[in-house]
Formats: sequence, structure tokens, C-alpha cells
Amino acid sequence: MAEFNITVSHTTSGKETVLAVEPEFTVSSVLEVLAESLQLKDRFVLATQDNKILNPDTTLQEAQIKENDVLLLMPDPTGG
Repeated sequence: MAEFNITVSHTTSGKETVLAVEPEFTVSSVLEVLAESLQLKDRFVLATQDNKILNPDTTLQEAQIKENDVLLLMPDPTGG
């Protein structure tokens, strides 16, 4: 499947990161890439712009994430 770009907005720092992803990538794999590139220490979750937290086991395709979508990277509200 074709690669596409998404933008991830870090809610605590305001930084935006553009990532090239594929539809079969899982939400957790995207989080791993972000944790590494942004050197995140705490647990984070990805959410849609209407604050719907995405299941880490869901693929981007299943979550209906498309080209140029903006996702929110925020601290895990459940702690950890």
C-alpha cells in the first residue's frame, strides 16, 4: 500500500512532526517511532483532533487515518 504523510501535534510542547506512514502501521508502531525521535520519557497516546484516543493495536487504516490528517500526541491519561 502507498505511503502517506500525517502530522502529529505534541500537545504539551506544541511541536508538530510530519511522519511518513503506511495504512497497515499500527498506532503503537507510530508511537514507538515518535517516542524514539522525540525522546519521550513518559507514556503517550495518539488521539484524533476531536480527542478520541486511538487503540494502540489498531492499524491506521482501521482508524481511518488518511493523508494529511493531524493526530494529537498527549500524555497517557491512565498513567502507567
